[in-house]
Amino acid sequence: MKNLKTVERAKKEIEKLQGFVDLVEFFHPKTVEEQIIKEYAYIGSVEKVAKKINELGYSNDGQPFEKDDISNIIKGKPTTDLHKLIKSGFLKKTRHSRRKIEKYSW
Repeated sequence: MKNLKTVERAKKEIEKLQGFVDLVEFFHPKTVEEQIIKEYAYIGSVEKVAKKINELGYSNDGQPFEKDDISNIIKGKPTTDLHKLIKSGFLKKTRHSRRKIEKYSW
């Protein structure tokens, strides 16, 4: 544990988490990209999101979505508040693997 939790800190964290839950639950996707963002918010795995999106019948110009397609959509320019939040979390989550690639690029 980073810091000792206080009741006030815990309440702030609960508010922040509730805000995230509300944002995801009340988000109504209008495009495939927005549907991918929402699914990632629920699942948290690009591989599982690709599988779910393909099962829902979506395609990427006639081809099934792959992990790289999902990653590129998440890393793309955010169009909604949810996308902005998901992109931020995704980049933090994948920072370690992106650093390894950058380190060995010539």
